Amino acid sequence: MMNTRTVLILLTIAFIAPSQPRAETMVSPDDYDVPVSTAQQLRLGGTYSYSGSGSNTGTSDGSASLVYQRYYNSLPYAWDLNFNGVGLTRRTADGTQEGSYSFVAGPGIRKYFNPEGDFFYSGELRATGNSDFDRPTIDVTPGVGYGRFIRVTPLAQAVRIEEFLLSEGVLKGPLPKETLVALAQVIERQGEFETQFGDRYKIRWFKAMEEVIAESGMFVDGGFGAVGSLRVDEVLFQEHVNERFIGWDARAGVRFEAVTKDSDTPRQDPGLSMRIRYSRPVGWKSQFDISAQYTSPFTGDFGDIFTLSLSLNYLYEVTNRVDFTLSNIITASRSEPNVDAILVGQVRSGFIFFIENQINLNVTGNIAKTRGEDPTQSVNMAIEYRLR
Repeated sequence: MMNTRTVLILLTIAFIAPSQPRAETMVSPDDYDVPVSTAQQLRLGGTYSYSGSGSNTGTSDGSASLVYQRYYNSLPYAWDLNFNGVGLTRRTADGTQEGSYSFVAGPGIRKYFNPEGDFFYSGELRATGNSDFDRPTIDVTPGVGYGRFIRVTPLAQAVRIEEFLLSEGVLKGPLPKETLVALAQVIERQGEFETQFGDRYKIRWFKAMEEVIAESGMFVDGGFGAVGSLRVDEVLFQEHVNERFIGWDARAGVRFEAVTKDSDTPRQDPGLSMRIRYSRPVGWKSQFDISAQYTSPFTGDFGDIFTLSLSLNYLYEVTNRVDFTLSNIITASRSEPNVDAILVGQVRSGFIFFIENQINLNVTGNIAKTRGEDPTQSVNMAIEYRLR
């Protein structure tokens, strides 16, 4: 019942929990739309533990992780790129030091039949490798689908800027919905200002934001002033505002294994691949994401051999410096017909502490349960540096 309860809790949080107070303007993620949006992040993390007595080493274990994500969305097409790699070193029982690594990476692209429509054809590539493989395995999945995602992070930043300006007395009152949307659209144009004006782009960028707010007549003294400018800079460059997405898509395609882990391993049969994804902010403090994927080979065992995965993730900003995360991952798979499917469930929960600018501390607890086996649990702490 562990997995079922967690799923119900996540769904309740996402669809029943009240939104954060914005009754004055009632601005919501649905109010925001731009023809082009883009985002990227690069994070480097690591852990290390050592113990010893005199010149003797008891334990010497460490890990390093690298995460890169890039997202681009426009009316004609959208693409994304993801990389998640982990390297490990550990001292074994016989006193030797062993190293290992693993990674998952791949790009995906969606090209819309009609720039104003939601139907698309897609292509995805997925590369998986670890130190036990001779080479990475590579899967290619062409397909078709329906749906779109919109990045609404700039609107979340606009709402936070408004909160700070109100607390500093820079504004007479809450900004109209239209002003917040216009402010978010200027925030979205950071790359445009940086390309056009170089190292001093902030002056022009902040001036454009100031002009948008001035049109509403809500400034107390006609502009940001020194305090307001510092607060805007704090939101956009010092604090971490988590990415916000709204939308959904469904895709069906054919999965081909292009490269196997070694030359002696035969390629798997092509198979059906289906996926559905849904994302939505809950107020301006939370983000909820769900994804489900199903694969089965086009053989006589179609439907009997399969892999089904369901992932639910929830993030809540406790403060501007602390985030709470909760996720539930369920995987069901069967590699041979007429045998019981393997069912694995994981629940992860933790906190992210943003210590100083780009540095944060992740504290995560994990409980995993495979059907027919005892549950396992673990706690992990990691320091992470956000390069971008």
